[in-house]
Amino acid sequence: MSGRFLLRRAAHLIAVLFGVMTLLFVLLRVSGDPAASIAGQDATPEAVEAIREQLGLNRPLWAQYLTFLGDLVRFDFGESFQSRQDALGMILKQLPASLELVAVSFLFALLVAIPLGIAAGMTRNRVYQRFVDTVVLFGQAVPVFWFAIVLVFIFAVTLGAVPSIRTPDPLSWVLPVVTLALHPIARLLQFTRAGLAESLREDFTRTARAKGLGRGRVVSRHALRPVATSLVTVAGLDLGQMLSAVVLIETIFAWPGIGQLLVHAVTARDYPLVEATTFIFALIVVVINFVVDLTYERIDPRVRVH
Repeated sequence: MSGRFLLRRAAHLIAVLFGVMTLLFVLLRVSGDPAASIAGQDATPEAVEAIREQLGLNRPLWAQYLTFLGDLVRFDFGESFQSRQDALGMILKQLPASLELVAVSFLFALLVAIPLGIAAGMTRNRVYQRFVDTVVLFGQAVPVFWFAIVLVFIFAVTLGAVPSIRTPDPLSWVLPVVTLALHPIARLLQFTRAGLAESLREDFTRTARAKGLGRGRVVSRHALRPVATSLVTVAGLDLGQMLSAVVLIETIFAWPGIGQLLVHAVTARDYPLVEATTFIFALIVVVINFVVDLTYERIDPRVRVH
């Protein structure tokens, strides 16, 4: 791996973050006036204007943008308009809960999808193939929020088997983890099955079988290697999408993470809190993509990053 590659990826990371935050700045400024929300419905125009002046929202847009860029370079997002606490500090305090949920859900998706996909790629059993097709179709077609509501109704409300909100009970992890892992399971299962089935039809696997290797060793030592690169790509994309979906999941299951904080911040037009949350999300996604690029070279020697 060359230093030029690292520099190019670092420049790409900075450019993406700059573009995301610039777009967010524009969208927030056209979404509405936070001073009116802070002042309340009965506030006079003078009171609203005083708040706008206090927050610096009465300055020209270009001046606000330059200040925003300067603060962004220092990772200073200011204080939340609502709580008057440091916005980045609030995010970092609740970020671990969100990352734990995403990590456990992602691991669960891998443990379920990859073995099922390997079995589907190796077998021609029609019943099992139809089962896999059903799982893939269901997982990709069903909206996450609908699936979450159904799970809550069946397992929490009707059966009372698991909690529907975060509690000290380990069972409170079940519903949010299963819900968040639904789409990744479907995609990883589909790619594993299709990739392995194609590899088993290639000449190099047929040659390995002709040399006397058992089917299991052919799959583990030869057929899965070409599939791994595609799986890394899909897994990286799924992990990024799970970070965005966690906002909805945390709202439904009352999970004390960054998602609930973002929902409240958007509703209240709390600029600093929305900006800090978006920055953290964007940074994590860019880092994930960077790690995926590095993993390519480790998995497949034919892939080189320069």
